[in-house]
Amino acid sequence: MHIGHGNRDEWKFIYSAPALAEGAKAQKEFRTKRVVWWKEQKEKIMVEIRATGLEVNESVAAQLSTYSNMKNAPQISIRADLQQKLGECHGKILEHQQAADEYEGWIQVLTANPNTSHELLHSDWLYFFGKS
Repeated sequence: MHIGHGNRDEWKFIYSAPALAEGAKAQKEFRTKRVVWWKEQKEKIMVEIRATGLEVNESVAAQLSTYSNMKNAPQISIRADLQQKLGECHGKILEHQQAADEYEGWIQVLTANPNTSHELLHSDWLYFFGKS
């Protein structure tokens, strides 16, 4: 006998606006802390880039040639691993800031309507109260 999860995804739960606002506040606080953490990580990467991340690549052909063109000119590049880490930090900062801003919007609307109740699906509950 196969036991599926039935209609659990369709269950509805009633929550008051103040309870949802509290959930949104906790989620916003978490996201805001993540923004701060990722900004700190980004700054650490920037310090490392400034200290050691620049490399000068010179073409062997340019060293042997009596004249050099732009194709063979020395180039400065950032180490690929630092570029990847910097990109990750940037993306995470944007992701968590966007989520914090979205929760702020929920806080405002739910706080402005304290006498309302709302039906939540499982996914809605996770949005407001689940582990982020």
